[in-house]
Amino acid sequence: MDHTLKRCLSLFLLASTPFMSHAQLVDRFKSHTSYLASDELKGRGTGSEGIKRAAEYVEMKFKSIGLDPGVDGSYYQPFHIAGYSESEANIIGVIRAAVPTDRSLVFTAHYDALGATISNGEGDTIHNGAQDNAVGVAALIEMARLFMHGEPPLQNLVFVATAGEEVGQYGSLFYVENPVFPLTEITICLNFDGFNVTGPREDYFVMPRQGVDFIDEIRSIARSTGWVYDPPEWIDGMDTNFDTASFLAKGVPALTLWTGTRMIGGKKAGPIPFGSIHTPDDEINPYWNWEGVEAHLKLYKRIADFFLEHPEGITVTDPERFVRR
Repeated sequence: MDHTLKRCLSLFLLASTPFMSHAQLVDRFKSHTSYLASDELKGRGTGSEGIKRAAEYVEMKFKSIGLDPGVDGSYYQPFHIAGYSESEANIIGVIRAAVPTDRSLVFTAHYDALGATISNGEGDTIHNGAQDNAVGVAALIEMARLFMHGEPPLQNLVFVATAGEEVGQYGSLFYVENPVFPLTEITICLNFDGFNVTGPREDYFVMPRQGVDFIDEIRSIARSTGWVYDPPEWIDGMDTNFDTASFLAKGVPALTLWTGTRMIGGKKAGPIPFGSIHTPDDEINPYWNWEGVEAHLKLYKRIADFFLEHPEGITVTDPERFVRR
């Protein structure tokens, strides 16, 4: 089906259904995260059956939202990782620009986790990867849905669920070498790796904050809706920890945005007993508070909307800072 006709049909179907409420959005976040972080998928480890099922889930959601396949009629962008017998794949969906252009804005979230460890039969061995990064994939899916409810964008929107992040950021590295639209025409990459399940917050920070020149723009966008920029000092040690590093090292602006610990009104929240990432304790637990996901998602969207309208003038000033050693 022609992508213009397909988008018109998707918009008609969406227009005939009331836009999702806060409760519906929260329910969708819960549903995506609960499935991807379930024991059924055995931790979505690289080379596993669980990662294949996670890929199928993301593909199904991209199709149902109405995204165009990103790679030669397919949502799959396969690649090989040395030491693994089977290929992995990025899952890519696209919303094409209103007027044909090579310019694109990319959204990423890795859908792999660390799988299951061998055990003597005692204890939980599945690294469910709920915070890292089932909930980030939920944000990716729901961001695509938000944009499908709107007018055709000024630039192409590319939604990339990356594989192989936990074993070396292989999916994002492959994408920057094989982008859907030219690498030099990517305005910015907005990455979801973790997401706010601590409840409503008013502060945020951006990674990276050094080696790039777009932090002032982000602060201005966020300030207009009441967000407070409050970066902790430790974030500079995270410069190569995300898929964004693959883009930044190539000179493509990219960021990951986290919320902080200030509740609405300014009071600092106490510690929340989440399970540590990269362990079997990274599961959804009763302390997860989903009430902040909508505001977090909409902050990302405001940033995307700004750069869709103002694609020029932001740069990576120190690409070498983001090269993994």
